[in-house]
Amino acid sequence: MLRKNEPKDRFATHTILEHEDMHHETLTYIIHQLAYEKKRAPRFLHPDGSVPQSDPLPVSRGIAVLGLPSDDERFSWDNERGSLECNVEEFAIDRFKVTNGDWLEFVDAGGPFPFFWERAEGRWNLRACFERIPLPLSWPVYVTLEQARAFARWKGARLPTEAEYHRAAFCTPWGETRSYPWGNESPSDRHGNFDFRRYDPEPVFATPAGASAWGVEGLFGNGWEWTTTPFAPFPGFVPHPTYTRYSADFFDGRHFVLKGASPVTPRRLLRASFRNWFYPNYPYLYASFRCVR
Repeated sequence: MLRKNEPKDRFATHTILEHEDMHHETLTYIIHQLAYEKKRAPRFLHPDGSVPQSDPLPVSRGIAVLGLPSDDERFSWDNERGSLECNVEEFAIDRFKVTNGDWLEFVDAGGPFPFFWERAEGRWNLRACFERIPLPLSWPVYVTLEQARAFARWKGARLPTEAEYHRAAFCTPWGETRSYPWGNESPSDRHGNFDFRRYDPEPVFATPAGASAWGVEGLFGNGWEWTTTPFAPFPGFVPHPTYTRYSADFFDGRHFVLKGASPVTPRRLLRASFRNWFYPNYPYLYASFRCVR
């Protein structure tokens, strides 16, 4: 994790800056829960649209290499280190994240309503970060892992593993691996909803330029994506040299890996190896999902 001939104090600086970025996001989760009269709202439009048809897209059988080699010179956290080669069987994955409109059908069939939804005067509203708005049906739904699994079962599907997400996001049908779903170009606003461009989601079809080689859209931004993979170390795990307990305390079988990014995930965290993790019933997270079959 330390670049060749790089002073330890410089590596510690990278650690501080990136960890501070993470706390900007978690602080937003707290701000979201404040009463609206205690916040000053940015001037954002709230675009909506019809709920898109999210036909499953085929992803062929192949290899997904998770993590980074131990001698990789780029900064990363200890849970990203130690390449893990996974054989992934053929599967199909939703083109778009599951939307509020999709979830509304589940609610009408008896499913639970999400933490950020409210019912008033016969209609559903969304508690956005700075105001309450009519439920945008084309936005991704934010739910817990437990709720996402229930939806998938209702649909006769399941959620992806970390390796399946990685293959759908960064691998290609012709055997290459990309730095980002769309290629190797640095992330920009046209690739996804991240880096505080908005504090809230946008329609799941809003950034087609961010699609992967398989045609899967919205893999970076607009909501972290749940996987069913328990948060655990890769082979050869070595604790972070300047933050030894960063990951190890959470290798407990009770936290699960999320991939991608949310609207308030800083740009510097957008990399294929980055792993987020939370409890499966944590309701405050900007966490979305998609189904696989």
